[in-house]
Amino acid sequence: MLSQVAQMLERFISVAINTKYPDAPPSEDEFIAEAMGLREAFPIADKEFDQIMKNLKAALVIQMDVGVYISNKNSDHQSWLPGRRAEIDFYYWNRFKRYLEDVKGWNTGVTATLETVSNEIVDQFGDPQSKKPWQRRGLVLGDVQSGKTVNYTAICNKAADTGYKVIIVLAGMMENLRMQTQKRLDKEFAGRLSKDLLRLKGKQEVKNVFDGVGKIDSSKRISAFTSVLYDFNTSILNSNDLTLRNISEPALFVVKKNKSVLKNLESWLFTNNADSSGKIDLPLLLIDDEADNASVNTKKEEEDPTAINAAIRSILNRFYQATYVGVTATPFANIFINPENDDDMVGDDLFPKDFIYLLAPPTNYIGANAMFGDDGTYEKNIEETDTDEIEMFFPFKHKKDLVVDELPPSLYEAMGYFLLINAIRDVRGDIKDHRSMLVNVSRFTDVQVRIREKIIVWLEQVKSDVHNYGALDEVQTMKIKSLRMLNQIWEKYHLKEKSRVSWGDMISMYLHKAISPVEIRAVNQKTGSASLNYDAYEDNGLRVITVGGNSLSRGLTLEGLCTSYFYRNSQMYDTLLQMARWFGYRPNYSDLFKVWMSSDAIDWYGHITAAANELKDEISRMNNYNLTPKDFGLRVRKHPESLIVTARNKMRTATEVSRPISVTGKLLETPRLKSKPDVLAANERAFKLFVASLDTAGSRRGVEQSGLMWSGIHKDLIVELLYSFETHPWHMSFQGKALAEYIEKNSGLAEWDVFIPFGSDSDDFVLEGANGSIKIKREKRYVEEANGMIKVMGTKVRVGSGGCTKAGLTKGEIKEAEERFRKLNPGKVNNIPDSAYLIGDRKPILMLHVLKSTGKKDAPINNIKIPETLYAIGVGFPGNGYIKTANYVVNMVDISNWMDVDDEEDDNDVD
Repeated sequence: MLSQVAQMLERFISVAINTKYPDAPPSEDEFIAEAMGLREAFPIADKEFDQIMKNLKAALVIQMDVGVYISNKNSDHQSWLPGRRAEIDFYYWNRFKRYLEDVKGWNTGVTATLETVSNEIVDQFGDPQSKKPWQRRGLVLGDVQSGKTVNYTAICNKAADTGYKVIIVLAGMMENLRMQTQKRLDKEFAGRLSKDLLRLKGKQEVKNVFDGVGKIDSSKRISAFTSVLYDFNTSILNSNDLTLRNISEPALFVVKKNKSVLKNLESWLFTNNADSSGKIDLPLLLIDDEADNASVNTKKEEEDPTAINAAIRSILNRFYQATYVGVTATPFANIFINPENDDDMVGDDLFPKDFIYLLAPPTNYIGANAMFGDDGTYEKNIEETDTDEIEMFFPFKHKKDLVVDELPPSLYEAMGYFLLINAIRDVRGDIKDHRSMLVNVSRFTDVQVRIREKIIVWLEQVKSDVHNYGALDEVQTMKIKSLRMLNQIWEKYHLKEKSRVSWGDMISMYLHKAISPVEIRAVNQKTGSASLNYDAYEDNGLRVITVGGNSLSRGLTLEGLCTSYFYRNSQMYDTLLQMARWFGYRPNYSDLFKVWMSSDAIDWYGHITAAANELKDEISRMNNYNLTPKDFGLRVRKHPESLIVTARNKMRTATEVSRPISVTGKLLETPRLKSKPDVLAANERAFKLFVASLDTAGSRRGVEQSGLMWSGIHKDLIVELLYSFETHPWHMSFQGKALAEYIEKNSGLAEWDVFIPFGSDSDDFVLEGANGSIKIKREKRYVEEANGMIKVMGTKVRVGSGGCTKAGLTKGEIKEAEERFRKLNPGKVNNIPDSAYLIGDRKPILMLHVLKSTGKKDAPINNIKIPETLYAIGVGFPGNGYIKTANYVVNMVDISNWMDVDDEEDDNDVD
C-alpha cells in the first residue's frame, strides 16, 4: 500500500504529465525525467516510487477510439454544437475532465477522445437554444461494464453546459441500481452528496457537502431532485419548496423505471411546472440506462414494461423540447425486436429514429471479445466447470424450495481461489482496493439465502484454520482439510509465480490478514439497496463474496471483481450478456481474475459475441453507405438470432409467431439435435440417401480445402434434405422447413455446391455413393446430451470450424473477400467471419458434416443417448447486395418445453 506521501506524489506526477503533454503521451525518457524531477521534493522509498511508476505507466498507455454513428439524414435536424462552442462556457465538462485526469488518473488522450465522443452525441440532440419545439430520439450502444456510465455522465455535463435545464436519468428497475447511479452522478456531475442535501425539512439538518467534482469547483451547482436515500418523492420536493421555476441551474432526477414512480414524476411536473397548454418550456434530456429493459410485454403485471414505456413517453410529451437517449449493451434489445411490422417500429416513440451511436471501449477493457472472441486473449482466465456435477446441486429447472445441503466442489475451489487472490493483491500493494466475488447460480432469493448460509459456515471454518494453524510447519498444515485445499489451489494455478511469495510465507504471514475482513452478502430485492455499500469501506476496501441472481445481472457494478462463479440456464442473448459482470477493467490484476462457468455457457457466450459483433459491424457499414437507424432496426429484427428474444417476449401471449428472417450472407447450421433414437435414425437415412445421389446429380470438383465437393446440384435435392432433416426446436436460427420453402420459391438458388469437410479422425469413414464407396475423415466434436437435446460443444454453437465457407473458392477469391471485409470493417484484421466468404457471385453451398462424438478432451463418449457418429448440416446463402428473407415460424408450445421462461423475472420468489 502506498503511503499518503507517495499517493500525493503519484497525483502530482499525473497532473504534471497531463498538463505538459495534453495531446499525446510523453516518451519514456520524458516521463522518467518528469517523475524524477518531482520526486526530489518527496521523501519516499525506492519500492514505493517503483510502484508509482508502474501505476502511471499503465494509465498512460490506455487509448480509446471515437465511436461511429448513423443518423436520420431525412430529418430537419441541423448540426448546432460546433458553431456555438466558442461562446459556451463548458464549466461542468471542464471540471469533470479535471476530475478524471487529476483524481482518477486518466491520461489526456482518453479524456480528449471522451470529449469528442460526447460532442458528437450531444450535437445529435435537439438544440436547447432553439425557439421551436422539437423531439429527438437516439441510442448509445456500448459493451457490458465498459464505461457506458462515464459516457453518459460526460453527456450530462455537456448537456448542462449547452443549456439543457432538466436531466432525468432512468437507472434500471431496482433500487440498488438507482442508488448506485445516484452516487455516481452526485460525485461526477452534481458535485454534492445528495444524501445530506435532500431531506424532509424538520427531520434532520440539511447539509451541503461537496464531493467529487464539487471539491474541484463548487461555484455552480446542479439542483438535486432525488437523492441516494430517496427516489422521486413529491413530499420531499414540496417540503423543500422545489420546483423547476425557482432554480437557475439544471435539475437532476435519478429515478427507477417503476410505473408508479414515473407516473408520480409526470404528475408533479405537470402540476408544478406546466404552462396553460399543459407543457413545460424547458429543454429536457432523458437518459434511459439499460434501455432494452424498458420496452414491452415480458415482465410481471405490476411492473409491466408496456406501462413503463407509456409513462416515459408521457413525460417526454410534457416538454416542448425533449431528447430521449437509450443506453444499452445488447444489440438485440427489445426496442428493435417487439414491433410486429415496420410501421409500428417507426411509430414507437422510443425507437431511436434520429441516431444510433456505437461506443468504442478503451484498450484496457476486458470484454466479450477478449474472453470469448476468436482472438480470446483472456480465454485462459475461464475455468470450465462440470455441468453434470453442478446439476446434482442446482438442477436445470429448480424451484424456490430447493434444498441446499451442500455446494459443488468447483464452487469451493473458486472461493478458495478468491481468498488467495486477496492475499496476492495485498502483496502487490493494493490493500485499500475493493475485492468482490460473484456467485450467480439461481434466480430464487430463497435459494440464494441458503447458499449464503452454507458459504458463511465454510468461510468461518477456513478463517479459523488459517488463524490457528497457518504458522505450523508444512507437514502439520497439510493435515488440516481447508489448508490442504488452499495449497492444492495454490499449486494448480501457479500462484507462487504470480505472487513471488512462497506458500509457507503466504499462509503464515499474509493469508490471515487478507481474508479476515471477507464478508458474505446476499444481493437481491429483499436485502435492499444497501447490500453492497462500497462507500462505507472507502478507507480499507470492501472484501465480499456476493450471492445473487438478477440483481447481479443488470447494471450493478461489482467493484474490484476478482472471481466469478456462474451457472445459469438462460440462453437469452440480452440476459446472458447482462449477467457478464466479469467484463470490465482489472487494473494490476488482469492476470489473476477468473470466471468459473459451464462448457455450455462458454459456447453460448462465444456465439453471442459473434452475433453481437456482426450487428455492431453493421453500424460501421451503414455509416459508409449513409443508411439510417430504421435500416439498422430492420437488420436487427430480421437477424436469425433475434428469434430467441421474440420467443421470450411472446411466450405467454401466443402459441405461434411468424417472422421474416434474413438469410442473405448467412451460414446456418444444426449444432442442436434431438436425442430421440428414431429422429437420429431418420436424419441418418436422409443424409446418406442425399450423399448417395451426389455423383449422378452433379460433378465432383477439386478444391483447395480438405474435403470433397460436388457442383451443379439442383435445388430440389437440397429442398428434400431440408424437409427431411429434423433439428431441435430450441435452436431457432435453423428451420429446415422454412429454408426449404425459401429455396423452392427463389429462382436464383437453382444450383448448389455441396461440400463434405474432412476432420482429424485417424480412421476412414465410408459413405455409399452411386459410383462406389466414398471415403472421408470424420470431424471430431465434443458432444453433450441433456434433457432430450444433443449439443455440439466447443464450437460457439457452431458445427463446422471457422472459415469453412472458403470451400470452393480460389486463393484469389478468398483474398479478395477478406480484403473487402477489412475495408468495410476497419480494425478487423484477424477475425474474418464465415459470412465474408459468402460472396455474391458464388453458388449457395450445403455443408455436410459427419461428426465423431467425443467427450471432453477427446475422451470416448460414455452417454448411451449419443451415437458415435452424428450427422449435421449447414447452408450458406451468398450475399448479393439484396437482403432476402425466409419466413420462420416459432411454435411457442414446443419451445416452452425447452426454455426456462421465468428466467428474466426479478429474483423474487416467483414460480
